[in-house]
Amino acid sequence: MDNFKKEIWSVFIITALLGVFFQINRMDVFLYLNSWQNNIQAGNIWQSMGNPKDAKENYLLIYDPADVQSVLSRHIVEKIIRDQKKTVQTIPFYQPVVIDNKCQGVIIATNKLKSIAGMSAVAEYVEQGGRAAILRNLQGDMLPEGMTAKLGIASIGQEISVPGIRVPGDMFLGLQGYGFDSASYMTGVTDVQLTGDAVPEVTSQDGHPIIWSHNSGQGKYIVCNSRERDDKNNYGTYTAILSQLNEDYIYPMINIKLFYIDDFPSPVPEGNFDRIYQETGYNTSDFYRRLWWPEMLNNGEKYNVKYTGLIIESYGDQVKGPFKPLANGAARNSLIAYGRELLKAGGELGIHGYNHQSLAPAGYGQDELGYATWESQADMEESLRELKRYIEDVYPGYEIHAYVPPSNILSPEGKAAVKNVFTDIKVYSSLWEGLATAKEYFQNFQLNSDGTSEIPRASSGYAPSQEEIWEAYNVLNYNGVFSHFVHPDEIFYEESENLTWAIMKQGMTDLLSELQNRFGWLEPVTATEAYEKLQDYVQMDYSLTRSQEGIKINASSFQKPLTFILRTDKEIGSVTGGSAKRIQANAYVLTVTDGDFEIKWAGEE
Repeated sequence: MDNFKKEIWSVFIITALLGVFFQINRMDVFLYLNSWQNNIQAGNIWQSMGNPKDAKENYLLIYDPADVQSVLSRHIVEKIIRDQKKTVQTIPFYQPVVIDNKCQGVIIATNKLKSIAGMSAVAEYVEQGGRAAILRNLQGDMLPEGMTAKLGIASIGQEISVPGIRVPGDMFLGLQGYGFDSASYMTGVTDVQLTGDAVPEVTSQDGHPIIWSHNSGQGKYIVCNSRERDDKNNYGTYTAILSQLNEDYIYPMINIKLFYIDDFPSPVPEGNFDRIYQETGYNTSDFYRRLWWPEMLNNGEKYNVKYTGLIIESYGDQVKGPFKPLANGAARNSLIAYGRELLKAGGELGIHGYNHQSLAPAGYGQDELGYATWESQADMEESLRELKRYIEDVYPGYEIHAYVPPSNILSPEGKAAVKNVFTDIKVYSSLWEGLATAKEYFQNFQLNSDGTSEIPRASSGYAPSQEEIWEAYNVLNYNGVFSHFVHPDEIFYEESENLTWAIMKQGMTDLLSELQNRFGWLEPVTATEAYEKLQDYVQMDYSLTRSQEGIKINASSFQKPLTFILRTDKEIGSVTGGSAKRIQANAYVLTVTDGDFEIKWAGEE
């Protein structure tokens, strides 16, 4: 009898506890017990005795002010050198050239070599051990006598267009052996045959030289035998070329691997999507939960990726208030479940919008996308206040720092609306490049005067084309940023009609696997962490001191470890003030943790 009473009491207690548990869970108490934070913590700022201007490395740039392509090359090179905290003296080709012993290299952004007033001075500089880069496709009748031999050219013809890319050399970071065939990716080059001692760095798929180097006397020429492209690919190419201008070339990088999931967490589409159901046997909700999201989490862990998810509350097309909470609790449940799992995996929550209607008035191409247009900034702000309430209800106290505009369209009014409502916003992320005629929001990497930043995305999709990957790798060579985005519902798009889930899954695996193999040194970050890295990259300063024994970096105005790339064939023997990791035969990643950083060459310790 006593045992029976004990069993009754046990069942009663368990039932009561379960009731309390489910009531607490219904009241979202667990959300408050596990309080997620996303605060930016200010750290100590390294300061030094200063970085005198005369300690900056200086370069000479010669260009043609009457040639549009030459002027464009000039601006790109000047920006890269400024980003690297170096200095450049820019002169027109008709001005006499004086090259002093402090010059670290010469850049020629014109193919009118015969007309350069100081070309003989440049040639002498190279013969005595200097290095010069030529950034235009060559023109045979504009080469000084004897110049073809100095440049490693056996014969020279006319301009042609060549397809695809091959990277036989090691000038680029991480790309030796890379290449792709393409009938659409064309490069305008001068048809040349190289001498046997010239070193091809980049060719077309059929072997036409695009970039090569050639020793001349005690120095070297690096030739970029291509027309200036109308995209931003030359940022990475020019950075790689500049890195060859000194036998021990050092420059800073941002060093981030940033991965966005647009439209996530968001309301999960109901019902079946035919192609998904036929391939997997799952309805849309189960596909998200059982296949797509586990695959994303697995990839994040396997390939060292952190996700920044971008919340949407509704997929409606409402652009006029009042904006009311959705009656259906499914969207909120998705925000709770998927959001918590994303945060638990080391990710971050940002915003995409109350809905997927781009924050812009008429005139931004919304009609082509079937989007509604906003009448006023006040309407935009009202929708964002509802989104803010929606997020704070689930994640009280969580700071939102990242905004990505739907379809990468953002007006000044929309940008102001985001900042007015989400006052902690730090990152706007849209696109690195695109067609000049497009209405999308294109960005450079920069800090804004209001404390926010521009951190564009350079690639997208589960199975990006080789052309897109080449563009992403160029950004990576420019400033050490891999910035990519996907959508959970990409397989539903018209553009994906020839893709299956199996193809998309394999495409993402291939992308992340190759990225890890080629650039395993990249630091995985969320949007907020990317902002902190960019902040240090922009605001820090440094100077270099070179000696026979090694190199010293005197760095200041940074809070977290800095990343530098060292291009050298030498072997490092010891490091103080940080660490060094060899990433390929002629390159190291330097991590600077102290304002006084020093490397010594092997045998010189």
